[in-house]
Amino acid sequence: MDYSRRTIETLVPEHALARLRISPATAIKSPKEKESSRYSPYDFIHSPPLDTSTLAAHDFDVDVRSGFMPPEPPISRLPSEWQEWETVLQDAIDARLKLGDNPVVAPEETDRSALWRDRVQNMPILEIGRLRSSERNLRRAHLVLAWVLHFYVHTHPPDTTPIVIPKSLTLPLLAVSRELDLPPVLTYSDTVLYNWRYSPSDPSKLESITLFTGTKDEEHFFLTSAYIELAGVEALSLMQKCFDEAFVADSIALRRIASYLKKLSNVIKRLAKLLDAVREGCDPKVFYNEVRPWLRGEDSGKRPWIFLDENDEEVDFGDRRELSGPSAGQSALIHAFDIFLGVDHTPRRPPGVAAGQQQQQSPQQPQSQSSSSAPTSSSSNGGNRPVKSPSGGFLERMQAYMPRHHRAFMNHLKAAKRPIRTLVSLNATNGASDGAPSSLVNAYDATVLALKGLRDTHIRIATLYIVNQMPRKEHLGPRPEGEATKLPVVDDNAGVAKGTGGSDLVPFLKGSRDDTTRTLLNPKSLK
Repeated sequence: MDYSRRTIETLVPEHALARLRISPATAIKSPKEKESSRYSPYDFIHSPPLDTSTLAAHDFDVDVRSGFMPPEPPISRLPSEWQEWETVLQDAIDARLKLGDNPVVAPEETDRSALWRDRVQNMPILEIGRLRSSERNLRRAHLVLAWVLHFYVHTHPPDTTPIVIPKSLTLPLLAVSRELDLPPVLTYSDTVLYNWRYSPSDPSKLESITLFTGTKDEEHFFLTSAYIELAGVEALSLMQKCFDEAFVADSIALRRIASYLKKLSNVIKRLAKLLDAVREGCDPKVFYNEVRPWLRGEDSGKRPWIFLDENDEEVDFGDRRELSGPSAGQSALIHAFDIFLGVDHTPRRPPGVAAGQQQQQSPQQPQSQSSSSAPTSSSSNGGNRPVKSPSGGFLERMQAYMPRHHRAFMNHLKAAKRPIRTLVSLNATNGASDGAPSSLVNAYDATVLALKGLRDTHIRIATLYIVNQMPRKEHLGPRPEGEATKLPVVDDNAGVAKGTGGSDLVPFLKGSRDDTTRTLLNPKSLK
């Protein structure tokens, strides 16, 4: 199945891909009309001014045609002043560097990786200077330096000592990260949002700019998220319309909101289908063994990372150390659904634990919401490891990895004066004498169930791509007849299944799904 073309044909006419590269009317024109129609790819340049209303303001870097994706392809090379970074990254890609902890890596491949890391250590320290004047250049710089960082870290052979990041990489990466207010590590925006271009062979398709393995499996994995982002543009528009009607909140407005919610539920269902289609082009074994290890952040590995400053001393991150790898949890689109529908992911206290008691049990708390981990005292191997704050939820922590404009957008949604869930609750029955749920409640619950379905799909994909791929060992267990049978179980040495963002994968995904279910206003909607 042609996955990318199927996706594009479902885009709304105003969408960036639909407008820029293919005729938005392709799906509705007759064959004869298609032959006679002429469409210029430059029509996009002369499109109407951008909508700057509530959910698409420039301040939030949200575009009505492409959502959280940029409306035009990201730049693929930095200006010549910073070509050293581009060259080092491209050399790593061209050399097909191998994972250092791969048990079958050949000695010559280990030597090749060591020579490349020497090049990184001896790179000149480049000032970011004029990069500060261009957001697009800063984004590209963060992408390049973060990919170099992950190549550098994950080509190291297995060991227990900390991995030392040289100042030639540390200093520019920290400077760029400071400008963008991002952690100095690979993020979802580096692998998905700002890592695409139009395919030269087929302008209606996207392709990834940068890959670790160069495999179609890796590219399909990243592009699945990209197409979900693009298909989610319609959802942003529908949420905007709901908020607009909520300001009026009369009977006509409520009927319109119900209609928009029904459409929103269908959009979310389409997103679930797109997510499930990752299986069409990404082999679970290839993903787990060849792609996923490159994405690990410090908190998903076994060795601390030490960043060296200009004096070759360890950089003190204070309470802002955040070094998780890229994760779908860093997608602003999914967070927007939660905020719009009022899904509460606040960590729940164990039974019998009073409010505030949990915080007293863990004195190391972050000093700001944007930082939800604090360094511990030096560990036995001499490095400082980040510790997740038990009081901060994973999804909240992942917002620190979003582009800062998208974080501002999340805060804008949270500050809505007329939350949709509250409005629906106040009109739960529309005055019906029998107390039956109103059509508004039914439409709202249908949307919540669609979001639950999206998370159910995510659980199935995570199980297939991660849990089922974990190393297994043979375990002797008694049969009823007293004979022994071999049962495959997860190897104790494999540890707990972790997401690329550092979460305990299965509990997190199931918890998010259960939080969504609890959002239903009419529990009978589950039946």
